[in-house]
Amino acid sequence: MPGAAKDDHSRMTSPNNDVQIVPLDAGVFAVKIDTPTGRVAIGRVTTRDAQQTWVWEHRDGERSSPIAASLGDVVHALAHYHRSFKSQTAAAPVRRPLFG
Repeated sequence: MPGAAKDDHSRMTSPNNDVQIVPLDAGVFAVKIDTPTGRVAIGRVTTRDAQQTWVWEHRDGERSSPIAASLGDVVHALAHYHRSFKSQTAAAPVRRPLFG
C-alpha cells in the first residue's frame, strides 16, 4: 500500500483490540495497550529458544520468569501485570497556601 508504514501489515491485536503486538525482530515483539489517553507501549516479549519459552519485560525493567506458553498468553500476562500494578495513576496533589 503506497504511503503506509512498513510494519502496518505485521501488527496484531487482541480479540478486544485493546492490546497491540508489533514485531521488532525475530522472536521479539513490542506490546502496546489502549488507555484513556491513547495507545502506550508497556514493554516487550521475547523468545530465545526452539521450545518457544516466552519472557515478558515491562518498560520499567521488571521481568517475568520463563513462561512456556504461546505468544498470546505471554502478551496477556504482560498486559495483566501492567493493569494490575502499573496503570494506577497517583491523585494530583492538593495545593494549599502555607500561610493564609
